[in-house]
Parts: sequence; structure tokens; C-alpha cells
Amino acid sequence: MGDIAIPFVFVALMAIEFVYNLWRGNDHQYPRDSAVSVMVMIPHFAALSIVPVLWVVLYRDAAPLVPWQLPADAWWIWPLGVVTMDLAAYGMHRYHHALNLTWAVHAVHHSSDELTITTGGRSSMAEPVVNVISGAYLFLVAPVALGLPLPAAAVGWLVKDTWGFAVHTRNVGRLGPLEWILATPSHHRVHHATNPIYRDKNYGFVFIVWDRLFGTFQPELDDHPPRYGVDQPPRSFRPLTVAFHHLALVAADARATRRWRDRIRVWFMPAGWRPADVAPRPTRDGGRYRPVAPPGLYPVGMLQLAYLGATLWHLASTLQGASVGANLAALAFVVLGTAVSGEYFERSPRYLTAELARSVVVAAMLGTTGQWFGRDIDGFVLLLIALAGTNLVTATWLERLTVRRSITA
Repeated sequence: MGDIAIPFVFVALMAIEFVYNLWRGNDHQYPRDSAVSVMVMIPHFAALSIVPVLWVVLYRDAAPLVPWQLPADAWWIWPLGVVTMDLAAYGMHRYHHALNLTWAVHAVHHSSDELTITTGGRSSMAEPVVNVISGAYLFLVAPVALGLPLPAAAVGWLVKDTWGFAVHTRNVGRLGPLEWILATPSHHRVHHATNPIYRDKNYGFVFIVWDRLFGTFQPELDDHPPRYGVDQPPRSFRPLTVAFHHLALVAADARATRRWRDRIRVWFMPAGWRPADVAPRPTRDGGRYRPVAPPGLYPVGMLQLAYLGATLWHLASTLQGASVGANLAALAFVVLGTAVSGEYFERSPRYLTAELARSVVVAAMLGTTGQWFGRDIDGFVLLLIALAGTNLVTATWLERLTVRRSITA
């Protein structure tokens, strides 16, 4: 699960598609929406880098309880791992769409009104916790009953993740005979669509045969172009708002109902269920969220993402040499960083204050401890400090530019 090449593969795919969409001049990709997808993804993966992947722990502990084991050195164990784990992922994916609780975290992945490879990484940092509370991880542990070795299961999960990430695109058409076997980009466009004919279809990650077998298959139709998003979108470029929007909706229903029984069961009822005494929510207006962009969108946006990405990379690559407390503090700093970037992408007047607060945290930490979250100051940490200073200078310049424009207007 910890293959260090996987993040580079994901970043490369995102960059290639972004440049291609710019070159083609199509409307497939909106820079701020794509940036928010990345910023939502960063704390999700940061949390997974600190807390052991719980399904792996459960799988490892359950394996000795199974009296039979498949041969770990057989060549066919690897393709069997891919097929078996993909079937398990199909089951967990359907479960994610089934309950208010599981859908509240999985809806983050569907909340973009575009479909790009960056959408593939858009996952809430609350999802691993909900997977434990709801029992969703048990789907991933089920293959242990076959005697499938953990390495084969882990490789199968990596293949599922990589293929499932890459199919989030509008730039690849139908793939001929492969459409009968694989979960292709065309099939996954259907899964993300909100058109009535496409709802709750095509859950497969690598193979579409599970949907064909279990009655959840729907091909993409030329006369029904997919519309992407969710019925109650967050309408925000703040990553924390996006990551917890649907959880907040269910929590609001739990607070609004007068029945204590409904306050508890609303979380575990079918997705979309609401207590009878709760007022209906306003319907979606159907438009894409495209407010006026902040100044310097591309250079400043890339600077924000570079700071966040470098901070995450440093955290993940230095985990073993730092204490749990230092690692958790670094994770909190990453989450703070996404909040700061969100203020910029949302064109908020609070952006300078937020950037100043982030810089104060860095300065106070360096001044009192002489370290970066329990790590010694090396060349990479100096890069992070330089990025912190550059972001603060840029935020100050943007504030002065905004004031100057308001005076001359």
C-alpha cells in the first residue's frame, strides 16, 4: 500500500490532463474547482499516512484465523488479488451510496460539477473514520476468507485505486470491446452523472462485469449527455466546507427533528432519508458555480498548491523519525493550510489574515523549538520556510492591489 511511485503517477496524470484541456480550450476543467479537489485530497492522504490503513490491520489480524491459505508464490495469486479486491470494492462502493452516513463522506467525491482526473482524488479526510464506524472496511477484509495473502490483496487494491483514479475523464471516448469487461471512462462518467437514467449505476472500479451481473449497469447514451455534481452542492471553494458539507447537512437534520429516535437513526437510514418533521431543503439551481476569479489565479494558485504539496510530502517522508504528537501537529498544519488556500480561491477578504496566521505559526514554532514539527531543519525545511515567506509576501501584495483598485474604481 505504501508504494512511493503511486503519488507521482497520480500527479502526472492530473498535470497531463490539465495541460491537454488548456491546449484544447474545452470546458472540461475549471482551475479553481480542480484546485479544491487537490486541496480536499491532501489532508485525506495526510491522515492515511499517519494512521495505519485500518483495513490492512484488520486483514493482517484476521488472516491467522482462516485455516487455509492460498499459495503466496503462485503466479495466479496476483490476478486473483485484483479480481477479488475489485469485487470487494464494488460492494463497498455500493454501501457508500446506501446510507446517509456513508454517503455524507462519499458525496464529497461526487460534489464537483466537472469530471476530471483531479476529481478522482477528491475524498474527505473523514472517510476512513466513517469506514470504521459504518463497517465499510469489512468489505475489504472479506477476501481473507478465501485465504488470499495480504500482499496479493494490497496489490489488487493498488491496481483498483490507480485504474479507478485514471477513468475520471471526459477526454477518452468508448473503448470498443473493452467496454464489455472493463470499467472504462465512459462507464464512470455514467456513475458520476446526476441524470435520472444514470443514478446509482456503474459502481465497478476495474471491471464492469460486476455491474452487469448485479443489475447496476447503464451504458453512456449519446442523447443523454452526463450532468455532474450532487443535488445539494457545497457552492464553495473552501476545502473544509467541501469536505464536511454533506456531513453538516445530515447533522442539521438530526438537530432539527424533535424525535430523539430520528436524531440517531437519520445517520443509518438509506441515503436521502430525512425525518418527517424536518422542512424540505431548497432544490439545486442547476448552474455551475463560477464566481469571479481572484487576482493572479494561476501563479498564486500554483504557489498555494506547491506549499501544501511540499508540506504533505515532507510529512509523509519523515514520519518514522518524529513522535506521534509532532506528526499530528503537522497534519493539523496541513489542514490549516487548505483552509488558508480556500480563503484565496474563494476570493475572501480574510485571505491576508489567514496567511499571516499561518506564517505566525511557522515563526513561533521555529523560534521556540528550532525545528519543523519535531524535524531538524534541513534543505527541504528551508524550502518550506521560503514558500511560507513567499505566500505571505504574495498575500500582502494582493491586499495592496485590491485596495488600490478599490480607490481607483
